[in-house]
Amino acid sequence: MTEKTIGFFLVSSGMDETQWPELSGTELQYGDHTWELTGTVDVGNTGTMLAVEAKQVDDVRQRKAVLRFALDGDAPSLNPGNLGSHFDSLEQAGGTQHLVVKKAARTYRYELHGFEYE
Repeated sequence: MTEKTIGFFLVSSGMDETQWPELSGTELQYGDHTWELTGTVDVGNTGTMLAVEAKQVDDVRQRKAVLRFALDGDAPSLNPGNLGSHFDSLEQAGGTQHLVVKKAARTYRYELHGFEYE
């Protein structure tokens, strides 16, 4: 397994990739740009981080990037071995974006912490 640090995220090649079709085409504002999410999501080994593929739609180059969402503190996380497609919504409070995932009796709120161009 290969790991590297991007910002304060430890990114591992052991992430589990999944498709969340209901996330595809969703737009959000972050970092003075508009991003359109593709629906491809990588979930970190412990489920505390999501790497969501996106393209920048407010630029003619439509650059591709990965948006990094993480749980706060010791919040419970998704089980990477049992992901399914459970995207619920995107929420914005002030300048903070959250990706909300709902499973059975539990809701997970991942905060957007940054992005990296591909």
